[in-house]
Amino acid sequence: LDERKLFHGTDPDIIKGICHQNFDFRLSGKNATMFGKGSYFAKDADYSHIYSRPSSAGTRYMFLANVLVGRYTRGKQDIPRPPPIDPSDPYGDLYDSCVNNEANPTIFVVFKDDQCYPAYLIKYAD
Repeated sequence: LDERKLFHGTDPDIIKGICHQNFDFRLSGKNATMFGKGSYFAKDADYSHIYSRPSSAGTRYMFLANVLVGRYTRGKQDIPRPPPIDPSDPYGDLYDSCVNNEANPTIFVVFKDDQCYPAYLIKYAD
């Protein structure tokens, strides 16, 4: 499988939940579901920074996660899972994840909690 190190910006009050319970795709939609209702990760930290809300002291947090992206395809808004690899067989194998651009993906969406692991917590200020 294709494993990547990807970023995930978050709010300070959600950090403990992610550390103890992993990323929860069922809570998706707080910020966007443009490429599906899953957990979102980005190749570039500057993109994830947008979703990292500062604490009252101005501190921001971002995770660097190990993410199994596997086989991917372009996502669609609000889909609850990746589409089937063979569109003529809706009960066949599904893609592992969805992306913003198949040729050069920078945003990855996964739909299972065993596809991602919050390896590092990055604490920073603007």
